[in-house]
Amino acid sequence: KTQIWKTLFKTYQNMKRRPHAIDLDPKAVTNDELFGYMHRQTHEWKDGLFSTIMRDLANMTSDSPKWIVLDGDIDPMWIESLNTVMDDNKVLTLASNERIPLNETMRLLFEISHLKTATPATVSRAGILYVSTNDIGYSPVYVSWVEQRESNSERNQLLLLFDKYIPRCLELLKSGRVKTITPLVDVCHIEMLCNILDCLLTPQNLPADCPKEWWELYFVWATIWAIGGSLFQDQMIDYRIEFSKWFIHEFKSIKFPPHGTVFDYSIEPQSKRLEPWSKLVDEINFDPELPDQSQLIPTNETVRLSFWLEALTKKGVSVMFIGSAGTGKSVIIKNRLEKFNSQNFMVSTIPLNYYTTSEMLQNSLEKPLEKKSGRTYGAPGNRQLIYFIDDFNMPERDKYFTVQAHTIVREYLDYQHWYDRQKFTLKEIRNCQFVVAMNQNAGTFTIDARLQRHFATFAVPLSNKNTLHTIYSKMLETKFSNINKIDLKTQTSFLNQFITVVIQFHQRVSSIFLPTAIKFHYFFNLRDLSNIVQGMLLASSKNILTPQDVIRLYIHEAERTYSDKLINQDDIELFNKILRETIRKSFEFVNDETFIRPLIYSHFSGGISDGQYTAVSSMDKLQHVIEDALASYNETNPSMNLVLFEDALIHIARINRILESPRGMR
Repeated sequence: KTQIWKTLFKTYQNMKRRPHAIDLDPKAVTNDELFGYMHRQTHEWKDGLFSTIMRDLANMTSDSPKWIVLDGDIDPMWIESLNTVMDDNKVLTLASNERIPLNETMRLLFEISHLKTATPATVSRAGILYVSTNDIGYSPVYVSWVEQRESNSERNQLLLLFDKYIPRCLELLKSGRVKTITPLVDVCHIEMLCNILDCLLTPQNLPADCPKEWWELYFVWATIWAIGGSLFQDQMIDYRIEFSKWFIHEFKSIKFPPHGTVFDYSIEPQSKRLEPWSKLVDEINFDPELPDQSQLIPTNETVRLSFWLEALTKKGVSVMFIGSAGTGKSVIIKNRLEKFNSQNFMVSTIPLNYYTTSEMLQNSLEKPLEKKSGRTYGAPGNRQLIYFIDDFNMPERDKYFTVQAHTIVREYLDYQHWYDRQKFTLKEIRNCQFVVAMNQNAGTFTIDARLQRHFATFAVPLSNKNTLHTIYSKMLETKFSNINKIDLKTQTSFLNQFITVVIQFHQRVSSIFLPTAIKFHYFFNLRDLSNIVQGMLLASSKNILTPQDVIRLYIHEAERTYSDKLINQDDIELFNKILRETIRKSFEFVNDETFIRPLIYSHFSGGISDGQYTAVSSMDKLQHVIEDALASYNETNPSMNLVLFEDALIHIARINRILESPRGMR
């Protein structure tokens, strides 16, 4: 749609008619900012963006074409204010009683994706040009990209490969046999494929005299990730596995190793052989002194996602990671971006929430920018600015289905500018790009297709049992290496068995305690599993001397993480029953002493100033410590006469555990 009006604009330029086109997204600003308003206290008139643009064009004396391109969703809140502009009056009447005419050389041009929220009065006043997805298709996208390649032989080779692989791959997506993690149109996959090929088809990988088989090898690798990178696991069906089976059966030119899927292999640059990603996984170095959520344990999945993130980002491509809570999206992105050369790249992290507005996001986006010249802004120096936006789909969607915060991002990705919200002057933004992460099960679930197409999209799958076992084993074996009543071999065997039980119990809890209308918060994901391990890492190692100590600590953390979410006694009793059965069946040394009460861990077990996360020896001691703390507080503050009964003591310990934990208040 954009290229259609830009083609006409270019035609007018070639005819020496000197056209003017000014674009804006009417949903990127509020109605008051769009048309202007009268200040309630001072009664001063504050001009708006649209009224300023229309007045400036109306004051031009030339007879050249003048367009106001309204590129954004239509809704009755702002379109009704243009009724008098679009009817026979052709006048914009402002609240200040100013009347701005739409003269013969001026036109309003609406570029929209649908008319769901448009009124009949609006539709009847405009000429409608419908552009179907089948009118042009995806072919011009890759043909125009191929034409930019240098040699004829290279262009011919690429066109043959596109014709061989792409139609059948896109047909597979349409068939429903595989599903992407978020709705993607064909052009998204084609643009992503072209961007990946830009990263791979370099003189280093493909010298001038290389065989044609090398071209096909790299093209196949790029196609697998451009088409299949956004596939995900839906309950019991892993669509990546389905895609892999289909691809190997459909295309025989490139032979894949018999084990794993097509996603498990990368191209070794020197030998041009398909090698497993596991060969690129670095040795795990876990520091128990650092917060576990800030450390990345390398796995096959993290290595390949990091590879594509780095390759595409350094080419200036915007990237999107989509996955459930706890899959490691943010950690993978932050870990990789932190390794970029700070002389060439600058990273700005912006978390979004339900209440984030377009203005709030724009202010955050402008913080790291500096003025270059005129109306041009960019990162300090000659660096490339990468905005990492977390929880991208969390902002509120209005009643007309628009996420206002997203409009400012799309305005930049489409036009490389936005408007100053005070002066309504254009700000040209240079050398910026976006890396975003979002949870497909939260917020607005999906984003607008016109914004989605700008991103190379990757699904971040849930870690499998083997991966989780590797991660948590490494974390805990470092922490509990001081278990001094068993030898190293027995210790390793115990920890391996322990991690297996922890993962299996988490999966069992997730399958039994399901969300309902009343129990809507019964969601247990990998973040809960990580919270248990995090709690165990907080414990003082000098007090974890036997396997039984480890089990008791785990019971406490499991109760705090799972049981504290349960809302009735029946669920709590069922949970305790399942936990006891699991522990007794899995470990022979477990006896009644393992479950003895009280079972409370606190950072003030040895006193307020202790700070060690250790077990409370008795309720009397816990009460004595808290009473001392209360007495100390009452000496310097208004007196609180609290009755410290047993449940109150337990809840104080629970609250203390949350506040002392990293990210505990989130």
